[in-house]
Amino acid sequence: MKKRLHRIGILVLFAAIIPSCELLEDCKTCTLITEIEGEEPIRGTSATYCGAQLIAKEADLPVTIGNTTTYYECE
Repeated sequence: MKKRLHRIGILVLFAAIIPSCELLEDCKTCTLITEIEGEEPIRGTSATYCGAQLIAKEADLPVTIGNTTTYYECE
């Protein structure tokens, strides 16, 4: 019985020590870029994305309305 409690205690300890999967995932900082034809690109705010959110941002296609194109650049 004591061995079993000891093993459960060790498992709980490891669960608390091991970082979450999100910390182990690949993360990048993505910036919204706006390009207006004939002008210098405008860099918007940046945010850090990891895992599925990062994949979604990198998969976003550029959106063009008139002569303005916006897209995310992740580094």
